[in-house]
Amino acid sequence: MGVDLAPRVVTAQDFLMGSIWEGTGDELHTNRLTARKSMFGQRILSGVTGMLLTIDAYRPELIWTPMSRLRWSFDAPLFEGARVDVRGASSGDEHTISGTAGDQVVTHGTVVAGQPKRLPGRPGRASAGRTMTEADALLFHSWLPSDQADPDHIPWPLIVLTASGLIVRGRHLGDFHTVLNRAFTWSFGPPLALEETIHCELGEVERRPSVSRPGLEVVRFEAGVVASASGDHVASVEWVMICQ
Repeated sequence: MGVDLAPRVVTAQDFLMGSIWEGTGDELHTNRLTARKSMFGQRILSGVTGMLLTIDAYRPELIWTPMSRLRWSFDAPLFEGARVDVRGASSGDEHTISGTAGDQVVTHGTVVAGQPKRLPGRPGRASAGRTMTEADALLFHSWLPSDQADPDHIPWPLIVLTASGLIVRGRHLGDFHTVLNRAFTWSFGPPLALEETIHCELGEVERRPSVSRPGLEVVRFEAGVVASASGDHVASVEWVMICQ
């Protein structure tokens, strides 16, 4: 049976903190003036950030617990000031969580905690890299704190946020000015040590016109996240985005 939690309100700080790792190149997420001219009429929260707020509202320790798998769908935009009602259910290490704004589910998925496994390589086009430092972990902890924080490793959400930034801001999907998350599935390898640099390796990018949203494209791709010094594959993802 699901459990209802206290609502989480989306704040200006949430927009800022997520953009530190995803980047500020998407004006739809960061620039109120530009976002007013968009299809949404105002800026919308990054899908990854909305997911993290929902998971944190359900069980904050999951943000800092090593994960083996993550499956998530992004169903509707989240606006600044929105009240997100969170509901979740757990069975062992598997946690199913959803966030609702008004009467609409805006974000939902499943996280599976547990010992990560070694991941096979997925060679592809390499993105730029980013070094994940102790300062990153401390800043992230100031935003989404937990007693379960590991002082020696980077939490999995920072890998997801940073990978999103490296791929999208690096224009690896094409020259789109609007990129919206639709769904992704992550697998995680061994925890990432502090001060390691990561980069993404992208496979073939598939594009097709959206049937439900004329004028937009559905973009699918697979990618791996690699620790540049050791060569270890710390995560892999199958990602679907809606782009314009």
